Amino acid sequence: MLRPCPVHFLLARPTQEPDRMPSTIGERDVFFSEAEALDALDIHYAWASASLENPTVADTAQWYLQSAMVGPRISPSLGEVYLAISEGFSGDTWAAAGGFLTEGEVVHWAPFVTAVRPRVRTAYGDGVPELAYRGDTSVYFGQVWFAPMHSVRVYPKRIIIDDDAIG
Repeated sequence: MLRPCPVHFLLARPTQEPDRMPSTIGERDVFFSEAEALDALDIHYAWASASLENPTVADTAQWYLQSAMVGPRISPSLGEVYLAISEGFSGDTWAAAGGFLTEGEVVHWAPFVTAVRPRVRTAYGDGVPELAYRGDTSVYFGQVWFAPMHSVRVYPKRIIIDDDAIG
């Protein structure tokens, strides 16, 4: 991405055994329109249900449509918490995503940040994202490339294929 633009993501937060499960059980697809993301919701749900050892994990998961502004030099949101990434060569740490209101909000958005990162040409650093706070003098805040906009709960519909449709 060479210019800032709105990007969308489907987050599936497991509610069963959340300490054992990943932060999202959904696919890491990024969408460039809200309509496109919503069109994919039922398919993402069906895929999660089919690919999990226990399909009820997908049934009970909380699904969200997340939207963020992504691209070079994004104006961050109003929060004080950021995800920062260290650059291996120089050792510099760059704020990549923010400003989140709380550390808990970062957990909610981290899968989206991870999914969109390979698409952002100005995404500095090759390290693992870490927490940073506004005012931290060891972090560069001039290249933020992800700012959360909103996260809305969505409800997928189960896709049922009966025996007659199979053949």
